[in-house]
Order: sequence, then C-alpha cells, then structure tokens
Amino acid sequence: MGHSIDYRKLYQKVETVNDWLDLLKNPEFNWTECMLSLSNYKPGDYSFEKIGSIGGSWNFEQDNLILKASQSLDNNDYADKSEIDFKKQHNFDHGYIEYESDQLAHSIAKALGFTDYKAAINIQEPGSIKNLHADSLNGWFKDVDKYKNVKLDKQLKQPVGTQGLHRVFIALTDWQPGWMWQFGVDHWTNWKKGDVINFDWRNVPHCTANAGYSSRPILKITGISTFIDNNKHFNIAL
Repeated sequence: MGHSIDYRKLYQKVETVNDWLDLLKNPEFNWTECMLSLSNYKPGDYSFEKIGSIGGSWNFEQDNLILKASQSLDNNDYADKSEIDFKKQHNFDHGYIEYESDQLAHSIAKALGFTDYKAAINIQEPGSIKNLHADSLNGWFKDVDKYKNVKLDKQLKQPVGTQGLHRVFIALTDWQPGWMWQFGVDHWTNWKKGDVINFDWRNVPHCTANAGYSSRPILKITGISTFIDNNKHFNIAL
C-alpha cells in the first residue's frame, strides 16, 4: 500500500479509548493501513484455532433479525470515516451486513461465559468480500460505553486493566463451497455448525469472501471471558 505515515508513532500518541475513536473520525487517517502496520504477525505465527463447539438442537433463523449496519459504506455508523475512502478506492464495501444479536446469540455468549460483550450476527451475501485488515475492536469500543474514558494499552490494543478480552467466531451453519476465510496464510474451511474459533485478533490480518450461492452467517462475539481463557476442546449443549 506504500503508506508514508509513521502509524506506530501516531498510535503511541493515543491516550484513551475515546482518543482512538476520535482519530477514527478523521478522514485523513487510514485505519486499514494503520492496523496492518501495527500487526506483528509473520507467516508461521499462530493465527487461529477451533477451541470448542456449541451443540444442541438449535438452528439459526435469519428471519426477523434487526439491521445494525448495512453493507453500504454510506450512512453506516460502523464504517468509520478513516476507512471509507480507502475501501472505495479499492472497490470494497463494508463486506457484510451486520444484525443485532438475537436470543440465540445471547444464549451462546452466556454459555461461553462472556460479560461486557458485543454479539453481532454477520451475514455475507454471495459476491461479497471483506477486505484484508487487522482488528482494533472499534465496534466493541463504541457499544460498551464503560471503557471509553479508560486509558488504552497500546501493546495489547485494549483498555488498561481488562483481563480475558477475546473476539471469537461461531459458525451458525455448516460450511458451503465458495465460503472463504483467511487468517494470515491459513484458511478456515469445512466448518460445522457450532464450531467456535479463537484467533490472534491483535495481530493476524484476515479477510473473507462469499463466492458461493447462499448467504453465509457467522456470530462474532467480543468481550470478557475467563471461560475462553481456561477451556479448550469443549462441547457445550444449549
């Protein structure tokens, strides 16, 4: 991408979560370039892993979901000004449609021991692409108000003093051909409904695409969970 800005130096000037959110409102700032430049990931590093599964007789239903953020970059509160121009320049939109968490999403989050969490149902329609990026939990910062005035730990990219902060993905249906998900140089594929994926959200660049013919639903949960810290290879029945 050839950025000339010293993003590490700029990032070190950020003091609080609110400072970071204010920086995201600046259209001259390029969030995508910044987070990729801050990533310490190298091919061969840990990227992602299946840590367990959510079983039971549940089924995901897309009907009656409440829209939170559209796929369009225009009038989208979850597409920051610092990323809009860059995405449009490279022919990307938001990459998926985000819906409010439903009862199933909350049940899964609670089963995984999450508190102070944001659970979002992301639907990626056929032909959609989520551009390569590294995370900074912007949506969680916006939705969980209690951390906005807290100092930001720049090394861990999280509010100072928080423990057990995770972002996980839960497959809401079985994988279908054409659904693509890349973490670093590794690929998540052939997933089963209920698979729970943890990953190095602080560093690993990732992207997704739907080259299939049906909508791909994923539950994304960000929040505090000591259960995730302490458990692997679990199978929880709802």
